[in-house]
Amino acid sequence: MSQRRWIARAATLAASALCPVVMTTSAALAGDVRPADPTGPQSLSLDERPVYLDENLPSQAPNAAPLNPSDRPLMGLLNNTPVGRPLQESRINVYGWAEGSYQYNFMNPAKGLNLGRVFDLNDNRFQMNQLDLIIERKVDLASHQWDVGGRLEMLYGTDARFIHSNGMFDFSNRANAGSITPGPEYQFDIPQVYVDVGVPIGNGLRIRAGKFLFFKQIDPNASVFYTHSFTFGAALPFTLTGVTGYYALSDDLSIEAGISRGWGQSLKDNNGAINGLGRIRYSLGKTTDLSVALITGPELDNDNSHYRTVVDATITHQLTDKITILGDGVYGYQALPGGMTSASWYGVAGYGVYKFSDQVSVAGRLEWYRDEEGFTTGLAQNLYEATAGLTITPFANDAIGQYFRLRPEVRYDYSSRNYFDGFRRHDQVTVAIDAVFNF
Repeated sequence: MSQRRWIARAATLAASALCPVVMTTSAALAGDVRPADPTGPQSLSLDERPVYLDENLPSQAPNAAPLNPSDRPLMGLLNNTPVGRPLQESRINVYGWAEGSYQYNFMNPAKGLNLGRVFDLNDNRFQMNQLDLIIERKVDLASHQWDVGGRLEMLYGTDARFIHSNGMFDFSNRANAGSITPGPEYQFDIPQVYVDVGVPIGNGLRIRAGKFLFFKQIDPNASVFYTHSFTFGAALPFTLTGVTGYYALSDDLSIEAGISRGWGQSLKDNNGAINGLGRIRYSLGKTTDLSVALITGPELDNDNSHYRTVVDATITHQLTDKITILGDGVYGYQALPGGMTSASWYGVAGYGVYKFSDQVSVAGRLEWYRDEEGFTTGLAQNLYEATAGLTITPFANDAIGQYFRLRPEVRYDYSSRNYFDGFRRHDQVTVAIDAVFNF
């Protein structure tokens, strides 16, 4: 089950159990993380720049550990074994991360659920969010030769249950369909498994086929915050299964476009139709990056006629060596059958980051998200959130410790309706911390 369907269903079940509110919800199935390079974004091609915000924005995350896969501890260990040399010669990297967290909601929410949230749904809980292992070979477009690569990513932890695609490791959630929580707390998933082919045309064309992330990143290194925006949980799909083509028109401009089976569809498809998707990335020098992504097509169950379209635009600007500002805007539209009115959702978020040192940076986020018909959250409402947090790399100068980060934060959520605490409150206040070790 997709995270967006889970948000709507959890909201409905909580309402029916705790308050006399009757709502109608629409079931709906809710890019590509680039590891950060310590030399900064200007040393990387546009496609290789690491993603930073919750959505599809390329930028350089402050205080991120040196995340070049070939330099991480696991590859260092493998290089000292008989398989090390073959891996290096084949340009194959094996790496990953482990993430654990704790969150506390001061409102003591009903059934221990932080409504509206995604991976941090459960209150007052220590959990291992992700144990992620990746085997990857990137194609070399600069070689101007045919090349074949790909990625296999395996995930175990509490986050896996929210991102299953249709027909792939979602059996636990289907078996638990009558419960508020989507299956067992700890589950396994394969978020990405695809093949890349480098075609020696012009600057190099990359064809990707398989299951991949296109809009949203599950890698905790992709954000300065542990908790995610409302947009992240509701407005855009996690995984897609299909084919895309990527081409860099120049060092500053790239395009990627393709087709997929639909939001969160993989081995099974809810309607048999395909959708179209695309992204344009543009860099204005070394300080400003722009990205616009779109997906459109039939997404409703057993319905090939009514289209859903979502556009997401992001921008980042580095004011100084220490200050970075970022913005994200999204708009979504769903045509509905049977004479029903259409549904739309949209919102904006602004970020600011100040890097004190290699050890510490501070960040703030303000967000407004409007779900006009309650299609994505289960309740027609305006949602607001304010988050402040730190990214701490306590051992930034240590060969191994540089890969360890802590992210404490405090967050305030507000809704125009009684949405939180089982539809009994307008707001909630949470504090959280997570720890990430990259290997």
